[in-house]
Amino acid sequence: MKRFSLIVISISLILSFAAGCSPNYNLASFGGVNISDLEAAKPQGKSRLFNASYDYLYDRVLQIVKNNKLYIFRQSKPKGYIVVMDFKKQVNTTRVGIFFDSINESTTKITITSLSPTALPKATGMIFGELTKE
Repeated sequence: MKRFSLIVISISLILSFAAGCSPNYNLASFGGVNISDLEAAKPQGKSRLFNASYDYLYDRVLQIVKNNKLYIFRQSKPKGYIVVMDFKKQVNTTRVGIFFDSINESTTKITITSLSPTALPKATGMIFGELTKE
């Protein structure tokens, strides 16, 4: 019985800590099951249109992410997203979603979302800043 109590308390502490990472805690997304919380945040995210193809921008953003030594949590080129973590001065489980929507052959919309109000400007500055230099 004592061991069971210890296990319950340990799990409770872990979940409490994880819940502090984001105001909209979602166990399924934290466990990597889905990214629906980041997709749902797209209307509040930051979007920009770029005069470049979907494939070029996806590969270029992937390069920017790797150059900045961010952890790629999940990615899918066919589904149009990259989810990254490990921004400096952020809890290492803070996720940022980068979504790609092809408008036509030469125009792509990129939307960056995060449930963290401090991670979002860091990500947009980094990614949009690099892309607008080109």
